[in-house]
Parts: sequence; C-alpha cells; structure tokens
Amino acid sequence: MPVKHVFLTGVTGSVGSAVFPQLLARGFTVTALVRRQMQIGDCQTVTGSLENLRAASAAIAACDAIIHLASPRSVDGSVVLSQDIAGTAALIEAWRQGPFVYASSSTIYGYPLPALTETDNVDLWNWYDQSKFTNELQLRLAERQRGRGGAMRLRPALVFSANERRRDRQVLGDIYTQCQLGSRFVFESEEGLANYGCAFIGGNDLGVAIAEVLTRDLSGAFNLAGGFITWYDLIQTINKIAGTRGDFVIRPDTSPQTGEFRLPQSRTELDTTAFQQATGFQPRETLEEIVVGGRRARGIGPEEIVEAFVRAERAPQSP
Repeated sequence: MPVKHVFLTGVTGSVGSAVFPQLLARGFTVTALVRRQMQIGDCQTVTGSLENLRAASAAIAACDAIIHLASPRSVDGSVVLSQDIAGTAALIEAWRQGPFVYASSSTIYGYPLPALTETDNVDLWNWYDQSKFTNELQLRLAERQRGRGGAMRLRPALVFSANERRRDRQVLGDIYTQCQLGSRFVFESEEGLANYGCAFIGGNDLGVAIAEVLTRDLSGAFNLAGGFITWYDLIQTINKIAGTRGDFVIRPDTSPQTGEFRLPQSRTELDTTAFQQATGFQPRETLEEIVVGGRRARGIGPEEIVEAFVRAERAPQSP
C-alpha cells in the first residue's frame, strides 16, 4: 500500500526542519507531534511528548508511516531511559501499519579510523549512543508484525545545515564559533592534522533521503552521508568564507588549554553503498560535481554549505 499519511516526530528540530518541507513537496499528508499547540505550515498537529503519547495514539494508528526524529539528545541516563527509550517503545506500540523510519546516529560506531559499513562493531561511549542502538533493536524486534511494514534505521553522518536549527547541538556551529574566537585546534600529530575528519551530509540531502525512503519497502540499518572532509579543510574553509582566524597546534597531549579546542582525533568515514544500492539516492550536497540526467550539474560542496551557514549567521535575526 503506498504511503499517503505520515506521522512525524521532531518536526521543529534540526533534522525535522529539513524533512518536513520535503514531505510536503512530495504530496504527503503530515501529522506532527508537538509539545505545545502551534501551527506548522500545512500540517496537522497533535500535542504530546515521547513521555506521554496517549493523546496521540489514535493519530499514530491512523497514519500509514512513521518518521521518528525526536530525541532529548541527552547523556543523562534517567532522561534517556524515561524519554528516549521508553518513549520510542510507546511509539512502536502505537505503530499499526506501513514503514517506520528512525533517525539513529553514526556515533554508535564510536571514534574509529577505518571506513565503516553497517556490519561493523558498535562502540557505545555514552547514554546517547546507548539510546540510539537500543531503539534500533526495539524496531528490529517489532517490524513486520501485526500488519506493520519494514523498519529503516538510518545512521546519518554529521549534519551540515543552514536552516534555523543549524546550531542545535551541531558540530558545524561549534567549529564556526571557535574559528570566530580565533581558537587553536589541537592535533596529536602532523598525520592527524592531515587525515582526521568526518563524514558529513547536507541538511537538504538528509531531508530528501528520509522523504524518499517512504516509497520503498526497506528494512535494515543504513549509513547515510554525502561526503568526507578533514577537520583541517573544514576549518580553513570557514576561515576563507567567514574571514575568521582558526589556527592549529600539534602536540602529543591534546588536552585543550586556554584558547584551544579539541576535535575528535579520528577519521570517521561511512560506506554508504548499501543505501545507494537500495534506493538509488545520489546526494547533491557532495564534494564533487555530479552528473544528473545526462547533463552536468554543479553539486554543493563544503564551501557552498559553509557559505550558506555564514549567510544565515549574518542575516538579521527575527525577534
């Protein structure tokens, strides 16, 4: 049965702000879970929270797909257990039909050095990572039961977005701030300075990917990224675009001192072959120019994403 009506959590968050317009553009009807009464574009809303879904249970059951983006983003065990894990369990219990798309995280892999596939071991460092992996397991156990569809557990890279929630606990905003302050970024070696970095995905690409998987009967965990950039290149790109003064210092002890900032001393690359083969998804916000429909089109690389971020930072802010 084709998906027509989507129940969406986290609509006002950094990822939800990218996903919601993509759903509308594709003609989906959207019912969104919100903590307080509000009007959100062309969208039905139901007031509630992950801790209390009773008022939303009928709306959830009436939808033929769920996209679950909401998360307290906490490392506090009591918050994670009561809100994230228990709340996701309640959402799964209310799920009656169609696919369930869950925004997990690539942080469940820890801080590795090799390129990662979905079958690599996880390395759960904190309660946030524990919640993501536990929720993935809950979904695996519940999918395709009682008329339900498949469960897609998406593990996105770091999100580089210019939307209104671009600073909502996002790494790009932190690095931009440190560059504005003229901080020195600490690396343990010259090799680390040249190689450490992260996989990333543009906010628009992430919104497109999540919206488009609703048209496919998929199950499983999928890495999702648009490209890879070293910390050095990202900082230098910010300096170039924004005129900031981020600098570097190399020493074996990377404990940050006054005026310094330490980024993960790792090279986190995501192998996205499985997702691309399953969906045909080709990110636009990538490091290279791409060919679309037989004609050459310019992709959006890190420099363009940073430009959009800086423009948003410099724009007059609404009261």
